[in-house]
Amino acid sequence: MQAEKTISSIKSTSQFASDDLEIISELSLEVWEIEFANQKSLPPNAYGRPFGSQRQQHIVRKKTTSTHKLHRQDIEGAGLTLVMVPDDASLGMATVQRLQDWLERRESEDSFARPQLLALQGAQIVWHPQCVVIMVPANRVQTVCQAVLDGYFYEAELRSIEAALEGNWENTLGDAPLGFEFNATAVSRRSELAERFQEVLKLRTRLARLTSNIVVPHVYPPTLASQIGERLRERLRMEERLELVEGKLEVQEHVYEMCSHRTSEYMVARTGHHLEWVIILLLGFQTILWIVDLLSTATP
Repeated sequence: MQAEKTISSIKSTSQFASDDLEIISELSLEVWEIEFANQKSLPPNAYGRPFGSQRQQHIVRKKTTSTHKLHRQDIEGAGLTLVMVPDDASLGMATVQRLQDWLERRESEDSFARPQLLALQGAQIVWHPQCVVIMVPANRVQTVCQAVLDGYFYEAELRSIEAALEGNWENTLGDAPLGFEFNATAVSRRSELAERFQEVLKLRTRLARLTSNIVVPHVYPPTLASQIGERLRERLRMEERLELVEGKLEVQEHVYEMCSHRTSEYMVARTGHHLEWVIILLLGFQTILWIVDLLSTATP
């Protein structure tokens, strides 16, 4: 009877304002503030095993709190918030659903930023770029958290590259004419073009390292961790997004390669012209000296 009252109280607050969130439950929710550290040594409050390139990426729990009341500001920090819901068939599922409904109502034009619900081998997972909700039996907590956070890191890295490429389009379109013709008025932009070309190459390097962590063969026999990773990649269409990023990156790379060639050609040609004028002046000066010498010897 008490459980029914608690579920009813949760459902009764489901019609909340779009900018408000409050969950009151008898369950004690664990709220983790997650960061990722890239370093060789083990950072304080590290969780799970290192992963990524050279096993230098670490999951760091900055802060862990237990609460019966969860507010909007608790899950809208700058980093990632992970909410651990106790494994309960009634109260736990109601709380997971409540959080999923709230995340679904957050305004976002990006389809990949919408919450994704995964249910695998008794684990209930709600993925969102700001908040991950997990309800799992106690003996599988670390396995599930590790797999989800690994996948979250790779998707966040892909999202970061996508955002950087989208932010570069205006500059790329503005620089594209210099790939056809480079003149004296554009010489002052050489350092700017070089910086943008280096930025594109950095994105290329990040993408190459990320691809090997996203395009991976299926594990056989499958494990819970491998299934979570595969399902996240499938739901978030990460492999298809990699192909789109690759195409955009090739366009921007091509533009700046053309700009680089035109810049080099212009600078070489300008240097050649300067040398030609120096040679002409030297020859002219030598000719003048020869004429003066000739006149001086011809004078009686």
